[in-house]
Amino acid sequence: MKRKPAGLHSAKGANGKTYYSCIHPITGKRHGLGSDFVTACKVLHRLQAAHPKDRENALFERIEGKGKTFGAFTEKFKEALQERNLKPNTLRSRHHVLDNVLMPRFGSWQLKDVDAEAITDLLSEFKSQGKNRMAQTIRSVLIDLFLEAVSTGWLKANHNPASLTRNPTATAKRSRLSLEQFKVIYSLADDEWMKRALEVAILTSHAGATELTAMQKPVDGYLQIQRTKTDVRVKIPVTLKLDALGWTLEDTIAKCLTTGIESPYLLHHVSDAGNMGKGKPMHHYRITRAFTEIVRRSGIVWEDGKQPATLYEVRSLSQRLYRKQGVDVKTLLGHKDSRSTERYDDVRGDDWLILDI
Repeated sequence: MKRKPAGLHSAKGANGKTYYSCIHPITGKRHGLGSDFVTACKVLHRLQAAHPKDRENALFERIEGKGKTFGAFTEKFKEALQERNLKPNTLRSRHHVLDNVLMPRFGSWQLKDVDAEAITDLLSEFKSQGKNRMAQTIRSVLIDLFLEAVSTGWLKANHNPASLTRNPTATAKRSRLSLEQFKVIYSLADDEWMKRALEVAILTSHAGATELTAMQKPVDGYLQIQRTKTDVRVKIPVTLKLDALGWTLEDTIAKCLTTGIESPYLLHHVSDAGNMGKGKPMHHYRITRAFTEIVRRSGIVWEDGKQPATLYEVRSLSQRLYRKQGVDVKTLLGHKDSRSTERYDDVRGDDWLILDI
């Protein structure tokens, strides 16, 4: 009987053959070695000889504080992230990537050994699963991690293998929303509060449900909006009109205030149902669920291979309509840099972007 060396795993295939595999001592990945026992043993022995420091030893060194491993620096990187005052969702996303993707893969590696090839292999795995957005996030986290490692002396200057990899491209999976489709969705909104939510979303170009529910009465003729994700603050004159629909922000605000309920919020509860008192802001989940339900029963045929439009797509539609109208959409959307929708680092807490019409 053949005696299997330690580290060699076997399993019966559907065809009755025995197939062998092994786990890489550093990466922890399982690799198939075929059905030939002798060949499998040779490959395993070569692998073990090339990596005499197995995972147990690497983990022991990390606990003892020896060696600059990826895992050891990850803990320091997390501390640095905590000090940046990131949004809770952003911080949660970074931790998810670190704990569930990068640590299992590179945790026991020496930090300097995580090279561009290893990172490219990891990104390729996610791309092959159609998870290009996730691959982009992983690359971004790694670039940031290596920058922090250089700045703290863990690595030599200019050592950032993640920046040498190609940034995965990701195509939008959601369908764009057309004006005609918006009109259909609006006509199917049974509740007045949902109609108001749709009106405010397309008139202000701020369609995030948390932003919609936080909007309050105008001050000095301006609706004041603070972007949830970026903290950028925008003042929009209530006289703003969307020509494509013939709607004005002032008219919609007036409708929001006809509920007879005293409330600072434009979208507010008019009863005590759902454990929410009268006048309290509408819960953002209620708006997103209502939009999804309307879309479901609308019968709209969306683009092939793409998911139905979400409430947030109203923002894109609004931007396109206002751009044709000649409105300064960069300011309306709360953008400081017209090349990107996500860069707001230079905005101070007391700055307002004021739309001039």
